[in-house]
Amino acid sequence: MSTLIGRQSEVQEIRTRLSAARLVTLTGSGGVGKTRLAIQAAEEIAVEFPDGVWFTELAALSDPSLVLRTLASALNIPEEPGRPLLETLLDALRPKALLIILDNCEHLVVACARLMESILSGCPQVRVLATSREALGVAGEVAWRVPSLSTPTNRSFAFDAENAVAALIKFDSIRLFVDRATLVRPDFELTNENMRDVNDICGSLDGMPLAIELAAARLKAMPVDQIASRLGDRFRLLTGGSRTALPHQQTCAPRWTGTTIC
Repeated sequence: MSTLIGRQSEVQEIRTRLSAARLVTLTGSGGVGKTRLAIQAAEEIAVEFPDGVWFTELAALSDPSLVLRTLASALNIPEEPGRPLLETLLDALRPKALLIILDNCEHLVVACARLMESILSGCPQVRVLATSREALGVAGEVAWRVPSLSTPTNRSFAFDAENAVAALIKFDSIRLFVDRATLVRPDFELTNENMRDVNDICGSLDGMPLAIELAAARLKAMPVDQIASRLGDRFRLLTGGSRTALPHQQTCAPRWTGTTIC
């Protein structure tokens, strides 16, 4: 329900890859924006699928055996007594030209891979856009790693330039922080006084969208300079996301281990 900031080139890249491959998997660390990108790309190409775009959320599942049933339920395909559900699903999908978004596959990757292999081999007009921290490993799959948002570095950015604020707001991570900050503090704006703190926040969080959104939400309780100074204790600071979000979207605690983990 919030505005997608930047990502035009990423959305176009996904669209291009999905036009050439029947299974595209968006990979990357948690919080990098895989789900949001998948939904945006699907919205832009929905008209290309006469039988629709169907979203299947797997994050809440813990039992791999439920992947098939969850997908069938999302597709409104009921079980038939005395018949394997996979057979029913494939028969229903075989004549369809549709796109399936299979979201959060990483903890069920084997079950997802087997199901997608069956669907892709038996249903020639079905395409799949999956999100996962790792590729599914299915023949013909195109895995594309979602990058973080663009963020300047202190060494390469001229904070003392006359147009520093105007130049800084062009970076997607900065724009995202400012946009989400104004949701909790309508009077917030990027200024010469706070731009270093905002840049430090976005840089410390490696341009990770979820982490930046959670940091911006802390403006309800503290000024931006305190947020920047307290990012060393991210497990405690970056909490308090939407109560209706999935658990992995309510908190983001990056730590440096070569890559950012959220």
